[in-house]
Formats: sequence, C-alpha cells, structure tokens
Amino acid sequence: MPGRLSVFDRAELATDVGPSPRNVTVLLVVAGPVPDVDEVRARMASALAAEPRLGEQVRRAATGPVWRAGPVDLTAHVRVRSVPGGDPVDVAVDELRRPLPAGRPAWRLTLVDLADDERSALVWTNGHVLGNGPSVLGLLLDHLTDGPPAAPWRTPGRRPPPGPGERVRAGRPGRSRLVRPVTAGLTAVPVSVDLTDLRAGARTCGATVNDALLWAWGRAFRRAGGAAGGRVVLSVPVTVPGSAFGNQVGALRVAVPAERGPAAAQLAALAARTRAAKRHVRPWAWSLAPAGVLVMRRLGLLPMMLRRQRLISTVVTHAPGPPDPLRVLGVPVVATVPLVPVVGNVTTAVAAVSVGGRLDAAVVCSPESAGRARALADDLRDGLREIAALGRV
Repeated sequence: MPGRLSVFDRAELATDVGPSPRNVTVLLVVAGPVPDVDEVRARMASALAAEPRLGEQVRRAATGPVWRAGPVDLTAHVRVRSVPGGDPVDVAVDELRRPLPAGRPAWRLTLVDLADDERSALVWTNGHVLGNGPSVLGLLLDHLTDGPPAAPWRTPGRRPPPGPGERVRAGRPGRSRLVRPVTAGLTAVPVSVDLTDLRAGARTCGATVNDALLWAWGRAFRRAGGAAGGRVVLSVPVTVPGSAFGNQVGALRVAVPAERGPAAAQLAALAARTRAAKRHVRPWAWSLAPAGVLVMRRLGLLPMMLRRQRLISTVVTHAPGPPDPLRVLGVPVVATVPLVPVVGNVTTAVAAVSVGGRLDAAVVCSPESAGRARALADDLRDGLREIAALGRV
C-alpha cells in the first residue's frame, strides 16, 4: 500500500529548486581495478531486500504525493562509466549534478573505470528525498564493503544528556561576499586528515570531531569571505533522534564568532555552545522548520526566501562511519568524498565523513565562490591540523 510522504520528505521536494538537483553523492575510491558489475548488482539486490525504500518512488495521488513500490531494474541503476585517466572527484561532481531519471527509484550507483589496475571508484547518488547522508552511508557500507552488517558505529540522532546550560542564540551572520545567489555549476576540493589525532586534539578542549570541523570551517569561511563583524553562522543538519532510514533531518544554527584568543579556547567555547544548542531542542520542534518550508512554498515565497535569506552563512554536514579500514570486494577503499549541492544564496558547503581512521571532507562551491575553493580547502585542512596538534603537546 502506498505510504504518505512525511513532512521532511515533502520539504525536501519543495527545496529542490536548483540550479543543481537536490542529490546526495558519495564517492569511494578503491586501490584496484573497477569492481565486477555483476557482483556489485548482487550486493545492491541484498540492500534492496534490506531497505524497501530503495524500491519506491514518489508518485502523485489525489491526497498528495505518496511512496509507491515497483520493480527495480538493477542493470539500469548500477552501471559502468569509462573515464580513462579521469579524476574521480570530477566524475562524482558530474554525477551529483546529473538529474536522476524519472519513472524509477531515485538512486544510481556508477562504477568508474579509470583504465587503471591500481585505482577505480564507485559513485553513489540519490535524491535527498530518499535518504540523508547518515542513512545512505550506513546502507552503502553495510552492503558494499566486506565488513559485517549492522555496524555498531552507526548511532544517528543521539541527543546530549539534559543538564544546566544557558540558551545561546546564534544571532545574525555578518555580511559576506560568499553569500549571494548561486548559479549552475559546482567545484569540489577534497580534504583528508587523520581522525585519531583530530579526536585527541579536540578532546583536550572538551570538544568532538564535529566541533573541530565546525570551528575550522568557520575560520576558513571568515578568512575567505570577509564576514562583516566576524560572525559566521553555520547551518548544521542533525538527524532527528530515533529516526530510521530516510531524511528525518533538522538543522541547528551554530555561530562561530570572530577569532579571539588561542585556538584551544575558541574551540572549547564553540563546543559549549553546540552542546547548549542541542540540549535546548525539544522533540516536537524538529518538524517545525520543514512545515515552515511547505508554508512558504504554498505562498510562492520559497525561491525568493532562499535567494535572500540572512540567517546562515554556509552549511556543514558530517556523517560518522566505521573506524576500521574498508574494503570493497576485497579491494581497499583509499578515499571517501561526500558531496552535496548548494542552493539559494549559500555558495559554499562542507560535507564530511569519519571513516577508516580518516576525516574525509569536500569543500563544495558554486561558481560564485569557485575561485576561492582551493584556498578554503587549504585553510580548512590547516585548521583541522592545528586542532590535531593540541593532542600532541
């Protein structure tokens, strides 16, 4: 029986306003030749059996859009793309920007043949309405990698324990030349650092890996974008506590004020603010933002609001993964690059995953900020390494 879309599902459809499709892409670079397509299709058949949503698509009904199941042709969903000598990141960006075919479930898996016996790639792409980053990452790693399924590392939607703490409001961000209406096109620059060192350094400040990522990206954005007054406000997607596969996602606004004092003190203060922000979110409040999106769309104001908003500077998303090295069909995974689109007037974003002992991230920029993409990535890497170094003092 068709299932109704949740308020989160409908909000994802509403915000799919371009210029790039609202997709989620994950690139896995492996140290070997392109995997056997038949074996990969067999593994995706097991994923389909484990997660029925992969066999469903959004259809219109008299009562509104619904999820409707149908046959899945794995030969169409899992395919090989030959790009001799190509850059896997460029291929992944192209896959992110390429619309998913209508009339079938909103996902595809592309095996990238680089004509290299020592390197190839897999690129997963799905419409965000199908599932968010943590959901997708968990599904992929459970079924494509050689480790045991249902890994205990995946703990989406954890809520900090209640406790004292003053409510900290993010406020309004300073104006920045990196906040302006986006146009079609994306540039992505990967960043990777050692996860063990980063976690150790963050813990010396009472912070998490996610806090370190927020601090380093806030600093990089401020230095590149010249935020007036120094305040950068990050939009941080958060999986709704207790949710299963899907896109039950809320968002926190986290402010990164102007740099004052040593990095350790700045990170400690930011960690305290993020803990307070999470502590003050009430369970009933998660659905308010997507409901507001639907109201704005019905009034015809959503595209204008997205282009003119002044509540956030940029977006940071981070999904946890297993700590041990990964293998796909016996071949080591040497890099993971998550990609997300930008929308409205937010020309920059960072997507990151903690996996295989690394924090792998990608700086994503629209054409309006593409000229600063490399500098942003370098500054992000430097900031993460600065925090990592705190654990070695």
